[in-house]
Amino acid sequence: MGKKKKVAYSQQEEKRADRIVKGLFIGLIVLAVIIMVGYAING
Repeated sequence: MGKKKKVAYSQQEEKRADRIVKGLFIGLIVLAVIIMVGYAING
C-alpha cells in the first residue's frame, strides 16, 4: 500500500511539473510576441 501511494504521489508531482513547464513555455511565447509587436510598432 505504501508503494501505491508513492507512485500516485509521484504521478501527481509529474503532472504538476508538466503544467508548470507548459505555463512557462506559453508565457515565454506570449512575451516574445509582445516584444516583437512592440518593436514593429516603435521600429
